[in-house]
Amino acid sequence: MSAQQTKKQSALPSIIGCLVIQLCVGIIYIWSILSSGIKNGATASGMFGITNAFPSLTSPKLVATIMVLAFVVGNFIGGFINDKKGPKITCIIGVVLFSLGIGSSGLLTDGTIFLLPLTYSAMGGIGSGIAYGACISCIQKWLPHKKGLASGLAAFAFGLSSLVFGPVSRWLMGVFATNNEVNYTPVFLTLAGVFFVLGIVSCIFVALPGGEYLASLPQASAKSKVVATRKNYTLKEAAKTVPFWVLFLYIVFINGTWNLAQPFLRQFGIERGLAEGIAVLVVSLAGIPNALGKLLMAAVSDRLGRIPTSLFLCGLTLVGALFLTFIGGYGFMLFVFVIAFGYGGPSSINAAISTDFFGPKNSGTNYGIIMLGLGISSVLFNFINDNLLKAYVDAKNYAPTFIMGAATAILAAACMLIINVYLKRMKKENAEAAE
Repeated sequence: MSAQQTKKQSALPSIIGCLVIQLCVGIIYIWSILSSGIKNGATASGMFGITNAFPSLTSPKLVATIMVLAFVVGNFIGGFINDKKGPKITCIIGVVLFSLGIGSSGLLTDGTIFLLPLTYSAMGGIGSGIAYGACISCIQKWLPHKKGLASGLAAFAFGLSSLVFGPVSRWLMGVFATNNEVNYTPVFLTLAGVFFVLGIVSCIFVALPGGEYLASLPQASAKSKVVATRKNYTLKEAAKTVPFWVLFLYIVFINGTWNLAQPFLRQFGIERGLAEGIAVLVVSLAGIPNALGKLLMAAVSDRLGRIPTSLFLCGLTLVGALFLTFIGGYGFMLFVFVIAFGYGGPSSINAAISTDFFGPKNSGTNYGIIMLGLGISSVLFNFINDNLLKAYVDAKNYAPTFIMGAATAILAAACMLIINVYLKRMKKENAEAAE
């Protein structure tokens, strides 16, 4: 057996373990599917009967908002744990907390449904974030010569969760339904049990590469346009640099287009001439280009460079948003998929950019802070939707939503151009140091 084959075999268990964990914890984002069986009016204990006092607590928008905030907090917390204790311990903590959040949600009754934001959104979201950040960091360390691909694989597996476990969740809801009302106790406990077993078993294989493995890796290709720092920055050092905060702002803005449009996509589609069933299908199928964007564009960035790839995604999102200001019918569907692809790509490239600039040693902590921009983006654009754009949407004037989405893509591109200035400076410093 060749040295190359041995190297691949030594990397696969840990990488596959991380990908399975990502596949499990990504289900946190399918509340819109799970909540479809909830009925108003009191029902039997454990079946999520919702009295008039608490119906808003199960609304997809509220659950999703708290969930995103909890997820980025989990990335923040997990970054510190990961850099101190390593990915195995961090992933175990994330999987356990995530499984507890999902499982305890199934034990809620009509009288305790007010705890749902704490169990499903907060516990589940934080646990998911802790595991997510640790898995990306771990895979990057196994593939330091292909950090974009590493980030893309992790983000792709995370996004694939809804496509894999969404149908499973619907099937469980059908199995445990009586008179069209879902008994959520066995649904959530079954899901939590599956995720706990799969997650913990996968954690056994999660480990960091040794020095001998890293020494056996090929040097960066001469064709690669990726530039990386020769230094490992601490959080304190990274936070003093301009790229750190510009990347933070980039995450805020590049997610803006999707955050603005996504809550209204079904409504927009119907008004633009799509049948209701097709409009609903568009929202569901948008997960496919989203996941493909995560995988493909991250791998492309390893060859073409992070900045050109990120600028391409900004341009793609801008074009998609502009067309959505007026286009209807199946053209509307096409450009929804375009902005979904543009939304998915950066989520994997951003982690690679952070590691390129600040080094792999403290990547969990550094990227955990930068990821807080995702939470700010969610809150900011939800606020804009509710307070600035709702009147236009109610009046069936959807152009302002997409015009603002186009503006956020332009702001994101401006951030990338600023980062590129510092990237060129880093490249020059590296060349001088090599002489």
